[in-house]
Parts: sequence; structure tokens; C-alpha cells
Amino acid sequence: MNEQSSKIRAEFLNFFNNNGCTVVSSDSLVPTGDKTLLFTSAGMVQFKQHFLGQSKDSFTRAASCQKCFRMSDIEQVGITTRHLTFFEMLGNFSFGDYFKKEAIIWAWEFLTKNMALPKDKLYITVYKDDTETVEIWKKIVPENKIIRMGGETNFWNMGDTGPCGPCSEVLIDLGSEMSCGKPTCGLDCNCDRYLEIWNLVFTQFDRQADGSLKNLPRKNIDTGMGLERIVAVANGKKNIFDTDLFMPTMENAAEILKIKNEGKNISKLRMIADHSRAVTFLISDGIFPSNEGRGYVLRRILRRALRQGKPYGYDKPFINELASTVFNIMESAYPGLASKLSNIKSIIKIEEEKFLETLESGSEMLSDIVSSYKSKGVNVIAGKDVFKLYDTYGFPYDLTKEIASENGLTVDENGFKSEQQNAQEKSRAAWGGSGEKDVTFYSILHKKTNDTVFKGYENYVSEGKVLSLVKDGKEVVELSAGDGGEIILSQTSFYAQSGGQSSDKGRIENNNFEAIVEDVSKPIGSLFVHKVKVVKGSLKTNNTVSTIIDIERRKQIARHHTATHILHKALREALGEHVAQAGSLVTSDYLRFDFAHFSAIKKEDLIKIEKKVNSVVRANSAVCIETMDIIDARNAGAMALFGEKYGKTVRAVSVKNEDSNDNYSMELCGGTHVNRTGDIGTFKIVSESSVAAGVRRIKAVAGISAEDYILDEEAKKSKILEELDKKSALLIKLLEKLNERDAKLRERDDLINEVSEKLDEILDPPLPLEKESSVSKAQVRIEKIESEINAYKSSKIDYYAKKIEEVNGVNFLRILVDGADVKSLREMSDQLKAKLKSALLLIVSKSEGKAFFIVSATADCVQKGINAGKFAKAFAVAINGSGGGKPDFAQGGTKDLSNLEHAIENAQQYI
Repeated sequence: MNEQSSKIRAEFLNFFNNNGCTVVSSDSLVPTGDKTLLFTSAGMVQFKQHFLGQSKDSFTRAASCQKCFRMSDIEQVGITTRHLTFFEMLGNFSFGDYFKKEAIIWAWEFLTKNMALPKDKLYITVYKDDTETVEIWKKIVPENKIIRMGGETNFWNMGDTGPCGPCSEVLIDLGSEMSCGKPTCGLDCNCDRYLEIWNLVFTQFDRQADGSLKNLPRKNIDTGMGLERIVAVANGKKNIFDTDLFMPTMENAAEILKIKNEGKNISKLRMIADHSRAVTFLISDGIFPSNEGRGYVLRRILRRALRQGKPYGYDKPFINELASTVFNIMESAYPGLASKLSNIKSIIKIEEEKFLETLESGSEMLSDIVSSYKSKGVNVIAGKDVFKLYDTYGFPYDLTKEIASENGLTVDENGFKSEQQNAQEKSRAAWGGSGEKDVTFYSILHKKTNDTVFKGYENYVSEGKVLSLVKDGKEVVELSAGDGGEIILSQTSFYAQSGGQSSDKGRIENNNFEAIVEDVSKPIGSLFVHKVKVVKGSLKTNNTVSTIIDIERRKQIARHHTATHILHKALREALGEHVAQAGSLVTSDYLRFDFAHFSAIKKEDLIKIEKKVNSVVRANSAVCIETMDIIDARNAGAMALFGEKYGKTVRAVSVKNEDSNDNYSMELCGGTHVNRTGDIGTFKIVSESSVAAGVRRIKAVAGISAEDYILDEEAKKSKILEELDKKSALLIKLLEKLNERDAKLRERDDLINEVSEKLDEILDPPLPLEKESSVSKAQVRIEKIESEINAYKSSKIDYYAKKIEEVNGVNFLRILVDGADVKSLREMSDQLKAKLKSALLLIVSKSEGKAFFIVSATADCVQKGINAGKFAKAFAVAINGSGGGKPDFAQGGTKDLSNLEHAIENAQQYI
């Protein structure tokens, strides 16, 4: 057969839907089903609560096509015919419903009838002691096709204890030409001949601490089949890359790199195709390149793909172009990619450009290493040096080896592999979890108590029944005065922290009890957990209490949340449709909005955006909230946010246009909002900065917070002006005294000179005369005044230090001053580094039509790969000047001030 991947994907889901399974959409690559994981790595991840019997969903059997991401086999990607980082897992599941017989029969039917795979090429493996499964298979296939295997391959464990069970795998023989050729080659061989295409896991036991197995009261089915594998074998292909899922991307990459998709190029093109898919989907699920966590993994595979162009002499961004090809292949299954594609490509391109600069730095570092080794007469480059180039600068090992050879050197390959293995072990440990709190305890409570009904949209006060009390991580029967604990209620008026909005605060009370609510969270589902401090009386389960929120706090949060929606729209109008929310935080004190954009926003554009938001506020437009079907919401133009997963029914928040019923802004949102935009009061942008490559951050205030901010800024300015006035008066007095003193000294010098000349006329030879130097005393006064001025300048260090911002994990500070000399800039740099401890500084001074600058980095920043000399060179190009220096200090200048301020605003791109 010759079926496209989209058809096979749909056919699988339809097959199991017809067999009573509820088709569930793919979860995000940032798992919602298990917050202890860094990435969604299997189809069963989103169903963890279903397997544990803790889900509130009504269905007991399901099917899905799940996006998955794994790093465990990254070194094999492109080399073998089957390993990937990003893949789609087709799965069908049973939660205490059907079991082995149905799972086996359906698997065989789908493979042999729907996919028309040749029965004589299919083999079955089962766990050696699972006689029940063997008997079911014997009714379907000849017994010689059933192979019993050990627990390493055919028994699944969740851990040392807990749910577990035997597995049965379906494999296909791809032919003797794919064999390793060893006499022992068989189904348990790791070569490419026998390809596992479907794994059926029968979760039927509960492993005890002593190793014994007890039958589970409720048995589950968890199956998984890689879409890429079934597409390949269904089309008679020997490897997964010769399919419509990869071939267009590989061919596009070959065209860009001007190479052929054949021979030694194939492994690199396969890797590029896989990594391009992974990068596209990771970013689409709200992950952005960074130096830690998920962002670091994304950055690593993006750079790994990009550097494949290096051996071909290609040093331009190209992975961003491949994202379009990935989109064309996957659009039918993931239509949500369409609205994100422009943004995804922008983020990828920015990261590529940054990495290409890093590669250049790596080339220069390698040149220095080669020179150093040759000067010492050492012919072998140590593995640690080679690995540093590879890991820190992304410099390919093969390229290092090649350049070393050209210079008569070799590399310590074993040392390199040892360093690489150590790093991989550390990485695996880091990738073991996301660091988020395990919610198993709350899952058990959720099953017992059911959802909390949220009444807070309509009411600031409501009554609820106490369903559970928690203290020190354990369920208790009572909370008393002085206790800190958690309260779970049947219903509440408190908003729980979610969607970027912080929780309400307030009180829970009745006639005999009062507690201060410090925080409210939703660890699982709609279970509201109120963190409290009891100030009076005691509370027991089943008591009735009132939930009373802090109304002014709620109103202020609402002002900030609605302002966030308006800001989002204003940013898209001012900067372009590629702008998309990448994160937010809404509190009573301020709002923080992260968004995808490729450069710093110019001051005039920030002013324009702020004015636009305030114009919408002044219009006093209606803010309408409506619950609707997600398809209707999308058709109406509602914006969905990066990384968010929505159900069939959604809550749409619309900000109307002035004097019309059209929408200015419409977003899917579960937060609290004002009734009319005029309720926001005043909106003020506080700062704009970089968060990561391609991601900017705006911090702003509204309402009372805006009023307080403006008053505070005015007070600061008044204080600064007052201090300036005091300093100015002091300097004027000092200068007046200096002038008076200089005049007296000049008169005295004139008198001394006159006497000296008279004596010279009388005496022969002239009589030596010790003269007190008026110049030296004047110099003392000048130096004292300079000291006063420098002391005043140093008092501004605290002011400058507050402008520090974090860019890609580095503390970055940029300062523009007038009329300071290089000595003053160096002193300022030393004082700032002493105060900040860790920072990269760009300090620029302009005067009389020219400017000069210094770039200074603390030692820890240099260790991170920061190079002040490289930074200075790049910055100098932007201002049409010159510059350079060492990794920790550099300087430069220009006579062209036309682009100076803009270059300073965008200087973070050189980090």
C-alpha cells in the first residue's frame, strides 16, 4: 500500500473510536498529566490519573496520537533507521475496562487488515511466564511465531514497587539484508532486521516491597505504536526516514545546503529533519531557548541541527526555513501550528544567528588552542579542551579533528568520549524531572472530595462545606488556633493561582473560627487548596464556613489582567502579528507580560503602545465574558495562548471597540477581569527587557499601582534634583574660592618675578631664589574639586545598579553618560562590578559629536563564555566605529552618533 502519514494517523484513531474508545487530543510536550516529568515522553503520560483511578473523566477506554520527545537516544538519531527525538505515539488504553484479549485482537486486526501488513513477516514476543497471553495469541498466529522472552524486554515496571505487568510486542521482519549477519541474530538482537512496531502492556500486578506480585483489583491496558514506524512498514520502507514525514524536510535541507540526499550526507540530513520537527513543536508548546531546563534542551538540539551545515561550508541560518516544511507536513493533524508558525520561525532564526556568532568564537578559540599546543611541542589536544569546544561553543568534534590534523596535531578521542559521557550522565540526572511538586497526595484527596465549585466570578463571599483539612502534608480531622494548614471546600469565592494570575487572599470564617488565607492553588483538576493560618477557634471536617476575599486586591488584580489583554493586542498592532504571548504574571502590584519578538522595542514604539492602551482604557469599553464551544471561539477570532491546552468548552474574554460591538481584543482566559476598561484607571509601562532569545518582557502597572508608581517616580526625581542643586551650589562656591585664590597667587607670582628680575640686574651671577610654587597649590585645589565631582558621580552607582537586567542567564547593565572620560568609565565599571559581583557592563560616553565606550565582564561571566572583546567588536560595527580587547575588558569609540542610542538599546543581542 502507499498511504500518507495523515491518513494512517486518522485511520488508527477512527478504528479505536469505532471500538468504543474516546479519542483524546494530544497533550502538550510540557506534560499536564505528570508534573514530575520534563517532557511528555509516552502516550500514557497524560492518562496517569486515569491509571491510578483518580481521574474525573467518565470514559474508561481511550485512544490518542500523542506528541512525544525523548533525549535518551539522541546520539543515535540519523545513524540508525529508527531512532528519533520527536515522534508521535499511537496508543489505545483501558482503565479497568477491556483487557488482554481485546487489546491483542484489535492490534492484529489493525496491522493485518487496515495496514495490510504481511502476516508471515510478523512475530510476537511475550513474557516468559505469561501463559494467558500465549494462549490468546495461539488462536491468532502459529505457535512458532510466538517467542517467550525475559523481564528485561517484556515486563513493565513503574518502579521498584507499585503497578506493573507483562508486555507483548509485535515485530516485523524487514529482511535478511537488514541483519547484522551474526549467527545469533534474532528477535532479541539490536540490529535493524526485526523492528518493534507495537507494544502491548498489561498492567495487572502490584509489586510489593519483598518483590512479590499481587493482583490489582483493576487491570489496565497501555499500548504504544510509533506512527513513524507504522507509516514506514505500511509503505514497504526499510527505515522511517523514507516516508512523507521526513523526506520533504530532508530534500529541502539538501537543496539549501547544495548537497545531494545520498551517501554520507544521509545521516546528517536525517538528523536535521528530526531535530527540525522537535524544535518546531517544542516552541509551539511554549518552550523557548534558554540556559536551563526545557529551554536548554531545545537550544541544544537546535544548535546540533544547525551545525550540520558547517562541514558543507554553510554558515547561515536555515532551520527556520525547514519549520515551514515541517508545518506543511503536520498541518492537517495539528492545525494550531498555523497561527504560531511566523513566531516559531522568528525565534528559531534569532537563536541560529546567535549560535553562528558563537561558532565563530569557537573557531578562534580552537586557533588559540592549536597555537598553544604547538608552542609547547605537544601533539595531542586533550579531551577536555576538545569537549569544551563541543559543549560550550557547539563546535563539531569532526571539525576540531580535521583542523587539528591540518596543523599536524591529533585529538585525545578517548578523553573526549569520557568527558562527553560524564556530561550525559549529569544531563540525564537533570532531565529526570521538572522539579515541580508531585501531586499524588492531592490526587487521592481529589478522588475523595470531588471538584471545588468556584463561585468567585459572581460573588466576593460564598459558603462552603469543609471536605478535607491538611497539616504538615497529612490529612487531619481538625485545625486549631496557631496552626498553619490547608482547607479544601465544596465551594469557594477564592480564585486559585492559574493562567498566570495570582490567587486571592482574605479570610475563611464562621462563628467559632477565623483563618487568614495566604494562598490558593489548584494542584490537580479543580481541587482548590486554601493555604491558611488559623487565628481563632478550631475547624473540623463537614463544618460550614464563609469564604471572604480581599475585594480591593481582587479589583487590582482584575485591572492588571484586563490591561494585559489590551497590551497584547496593542503590541501586535505596533510590532506585527508575529507577537504572541510567551508567559505572564498578574498580581495586585504589577503585571508582567512575556512575548515573542526579535529585538528591543524602541522608546517611541513603547510610548505609542502605552498611549494605545490608555486610549482603550479611556474609551470605557465593555469587557464581555462568554462561555462557548472552542470551535465557535476560534471562528470568532479568539486568541489561544502558547502551551495551553483547552477543552471543548472555553471562556472567552472580549474587550469591545469604542462605540461598536466589534472586538478590539478576544482571548481564551479563565481569569478575573473588570467590567469596563475605564475601571483600569491608568496604565504605565515600567520596563522592557530581554528574557531569552526572541522573547521580550514588559512590566507595567495599572490603577492604584500606576498612581503609586508615578508619585514615587516624581518623588525620586525631586530628590535627585534637590541633591543636584546642593552639589551645584557646593561646586560653585569651591570654584569661586579657587578663582580668588588663583588671583592672589598670580599677584604674588608677579611680585616675586619682579623682585627676581631686579636682583638679577644687581647681582652677577644672579642669587638663587626659592620660590613657592603658586601652580602647585592651585593644582591641589583643582584635584580636591575633581575629587568632589568624582564622589558625586560615584553616588550614582546605586541608581545605575538598579537598571540591571538578566539576558540569557547573564546580568547585563548598559549605561549612557555625557562627557565622562575613559578613566571615569573605568572607575564606574570597577565600582559597579564590586557592587553587583556578577555582571557584563556596557558603559558609553558621548561628547562633542563623538563617543567612546568600555565593555567589562566579571570573571564568572567570562567562564560562562562571555567575551568582552567580541562584544566590543560587534557593538562597534553597529555604531560605525572600532573596538576590541580581552575577554574581561574591551573598549572602542566612534565619530558617528546617528545610531548610538538604538545600538545601546539592542546591545543584548551580542551576549
